[in-house]
Amino acid sequence: DAPARSSHHSGADSIISIMSSFTKEDQALQLKDEGNKALREGRWGDALMSYSNGLKLLNELAIDNDPLEAVTSSAAEVSLGRPALTSGARKSPVGIAIRSNMAMVYMKTKMEFEAIDMCTQILDDDPGNAKIIARRGKSNHTLATGKNKHLTVAERKVYAKYAEDDYLLCLDILSRKGELDRASSKMKKEVEEDLHAIRTTDESWYTRVFEKMSGKHDGKAMQSGLLEYLLQRLTPLGEHKRIPMSSMKEEMLALRLLASLEIKVSKTPIQDDQVEGETEYVDGQEKGREILNSILTVVAQAPFCLYPATGSSQRRPPITIHMLAFFLRTCLTDKFLDKIGLKEFCAEHTSHIISEREAYAIATHGYAEVEDAHNPNHGHGKSFAQSSQGPCMPCTFRLTREGKRDLAAGLQQSCHFGVIEWQAWCLNRLIEGIDDGRLSVVDAILEKDSQGCNAMMHAANDQSSGYAALTIRMLVQAVSFSTSGDPQAKEKAVRRVLNTADDAHFSPPMAAIALRNLNAMEGFLQVGARYWDKKINGKLPRQAKLQHDVTIEMIKKLKNEQLNNAIQRLQTNSEDLIGCSYCGVATDELQLCSGCGLARYCSRKCQTKSWKKHKYVCKAKAKVNLTQTDLASSINAPRGLEKGGCLGC
Repeated sequence: DAPARSSHHSGADSIISIMSSFTKEDQALQLKDEGNKALREGRWGDALMSYSNGLKLLNELAIDNDPLEAVTSSAAEVSLGRPALTSGARKSPVGIAIRSNMAMVYMKTKMEFEAIDMCTQILDDDPGNAKIIARRGKSNHTLATGKNKHLTVAERKVYAKYAEDDYLLCLDILSRKGELDRASSKMKKEVEEDLHAIRTTDESWYTRVFEKMSGKHDGKAMQSGLLEYLLQRLTPLGEHKRIPMSSMKEEMLALRLLASLEIKVSKTPIQDDQVEGETEYVDGQEKGREILNSILTVVAQAPFCLYPATGSSQRRPPITIHMLAFFLRTCLTDKFLDKIGLKEFCAEHTSHIISEREAYAIATHGYAEVEDAHNPNHGHGKSFAQSSQGPCMPCTFRLTREGKRDLAAGLQQSCHFGVIEWQAWCLNRLIEGIDDGRLSVVDAILEKDSQGCNAMMHAANDQSSGYAALTIRMLVQAVSFSTSGDPQAKEKAVRRVLNTADDAHFSPPMAAIALRNLNAMEGFLQVGARYWDKKINGKLPRQAKLQHDVTIEMIKKLKNEQLNNAIQRLQTNSEDLIGCSYCGVATDELQLCSGCGLARYCSRKCQTKSWKKHKYVCKAKAKVNLTQTDLASSINAPRGLEKGGCLGC
């Protein structure tokens, strides 16, 4: 009986041990799946916790199977809180898969050194694992071209060499596998692209970006918008037929000028002939600020006064790439640009930092990774009408490359919400004749939406942004600039876009009156709009006239002097009379302003009341002198691409 009883108990213990083993392996797999789910959802801490617990179970399983198996661990694993692993746990397929995913978590959380360490340990147990080699190469690549401020230029070059070696080894392993499955084919393509990117990083790139942009030689630089773009090492899409480089010259100039201001120290070396072997460094930032102030000063005096005059001593316009390009196109002559030396300055002070190809790619957000992140799958716009409200300029350029043509709808939305940057982009493209000029500036502005409102009417309805007047002036300036022919043709085109009424017999100025939108009314007055233009709309129907008169009488009862004066001036314009620039009364005794020679006043009292705002547009006072803190950053660098985050919204 005793031997039989002993054999029976021994068999039961074996069965229990086997069941326990299966249970632990199943639990480890379950924890792996939980970690994978957390990884996909971006819960990095939860993912690492699940993976660590899974490795502990595999460790216990290996020890149960072989109690004498030695535990092999590294100091790094202990210091990072990772479980010490047995040889069996390290080499098991589940253990390798879990540690591979842990390396991915480290990569996602910008812990490249830990990712490299983990990948190296896995490769000690599985030397032919192409996926792990690719991940180690990617981590080395990130250290070489990423934003780690503690790495010198020499160290970055070493990591670039490590990345190249890993990419080549990975491709060699994949090539020996024969026919690849879908996942392996995708990995091979990604590795080939990364290898091309690291190889095209020429020897001078590190010095060019990290030393010359900082003015130092320790590899540290200001994290400007331009530098953020260059550090990403994104894949340029190249020139596109709808937005060729020839049509983006002003944008590229604007980008270079603004980039010179974003860089803390932009220095160009000049050899000193007096002292052999010595180099003098000239700071280009101050000169760039000088040039921009010169441009904005002229813009402040340009036709239709594009620069917003808000009555504030702090005159800060929306200085962005596309807005500045609009100024360069429509307000400044080539003679003036040559005088201030804009092109020469940009070539001298930014060409060592950014090439023409890079300037074009940044100005158009023309990178494969950016376009991939800015797609409807990640919640981004499907039309210009959507992207214009943000505005999301990367989406705008993606839609342009995709062939979208609802420019008029986008212009209407941007005018309604006062999105100056998108308006400038749209007007720039229309002036440059996108799609061979099939849609003119005038046609785009006059195109009506489902409610019968055109872009100018939407500008009159903008009551929240504070840019309604600037929008109106920009639309008029674009029409005047793009209309060829004699002055009469320009005047007719301007009158059409300013005064074309909707189906309810409301002109844009009348809509501004009905809404008591003083900002829009001021904009219409500055460009000579009429309350009702008979040459454009014909005679105002009797019923509509009665409705307008009732509306105006109700507004006048509010006894708001500014509103009443603006209404009077619009009515005076409608009768083709010249009235006081403040109260609007038409009289033969108007006196010209001695400062600008444009404003007219019926009395000293009106001139005094008008001076509070007029002084900012009067020729004698239209001066701009922005400091560095006044300049708006206009180069939106890629952020959150791995999550599909928006670069422009």
